[in-house]
Amino acid sequence: MFPQFRLGLVGLLATTALGVGACGGSGGGGTGQMKLAVADAPVDGAQAVVVKFTGIELTGNSGNPVQITFPQPKSIDLLNQSGTASAVLFDQPIPAGSYGQIRVLVVADGDPGNSYIMLSDGTMHGLQVPSGFESGLKLVSGFTVSSSGVVDYTIDFDLRKAITCPPGQAPACILKPAEKLVDNTTVGNIQGAVDSTLIPAGCTPGVYLYSGTVTAPEDMNSTAASSDTNQPQASKVLAANTSTPYYYQFTFLSPGTYTVAFTCQAAQDSPDQADNTVTFNPVKTGIMVTANQTTTANIP
Repeated sequence: MFPQFRLGLVGLLATTALGVGACGGSGGGGTGQMKLAVADAPVDGAQAVVVKFTGIELTGNSGNPVQITFPQPKSIDLLNQSGTASAVLFDQPIPAGSYGQIRVLVVADGDPGNSYIMLSDGTMHGLQVPSGFESGLKLVSGFTVSSSGVVDYTIDFDLRKAITCPPGQAPACILKPAEKLVDNTTVGNIQGAVDSTLIPAGCTPGVYLYSGTVTAPEDMNSTAASSDTNQPQASKVLAANTSTPYYYQFTFLSPGTYTVAFTCQAAQDSPDQADNTVTFNPVKTGIMVTANQTTTANIP
């Protein structure tokens, strides 16, 4: 028997039996249980973001990859998987040991009959992985599966960073690697309400999340240097509702200190460049996240 590994997508509750191919965790021997799920951050101007998943490949630091092939492809709308729930990709035993990479196998070849984004106007665009859909989406993130117990992870998609529809690419859009792997037993959440007095007519409100203490927050810019600590970790465009006028939530966060910043120019943020028109006020620093807890940080 192998240890149990669970991999899932936010939103689905049922566990599906899957086939395991070549074995290959590094070191230890024996078996353990792993759970893997996926979640997402919302993307603006979309009704649906559907990705067709066909399997998972886990690469050990030594040894052969573990191949997990789904009996049937799983087409999952990631917009239904936001928040703190998750949809399970798989939940089954795998070889115990150390792993350094997860490759999520998807069919994203630009054909809207496979993976696609549906915009708010009802138009549908196929999603395409830049390097070719055969290579899938790779997450280089180490983890260890012990020979007892269950490891429980979620792949968190940030769709605002992951999807672009560049001119000349229509009718397909690009699905770029913009995911992180989080251990569900060690993460927490931040949530809060934004005072409606901060949101005048014509404002497109958004809240941006930063790691650590950031006093000069920047907007999304995929071309920024990796050393730029003023770049956001995630962002949310806000929508009003009857119970809480303007509410935000960031989930699957590692314990530590965070900053959130408010802007009225969220609609002007192009994720692939610096936008000088996007300004932030107020900026709230010193927000502490603790594992398995939700921290409330209202603005202001």
